[in-house]
Amino acid sequence: MTASRPAVRTFVEGSTVRSKLLERLALRPHTPTELAAMESKHISHVSRALTELRYYGLVSASASGSREHYYRITTQGYAIYAAITMRTAK
Repeated sequence: MTASRPAVRTFVEGSTVRSKLLERLALRPHTPTELAAMESKHISHVSRALTELRYYGLVSASASGSREHYYRITTQGYAIYAAITMRTAK
């Protein structure tokens, strides 16, 4: 998906779940189950948010050899995360 950086940043900031997931994935890769437990959200909510973030190229999934995938932040995801972090730090 090609969208402007401000539009994607606004999209991420429009959801507390998307923002928190990007923040958590900036630290290290996690499975959807781990993220759901950390955020006290239902797995379906987290999975939907991860799908949205993946659509915009902000996260990627990799097979772990088990049934679940590990999600990690992409270079584009770091750029959006940094923009959000810098904006909220002001």
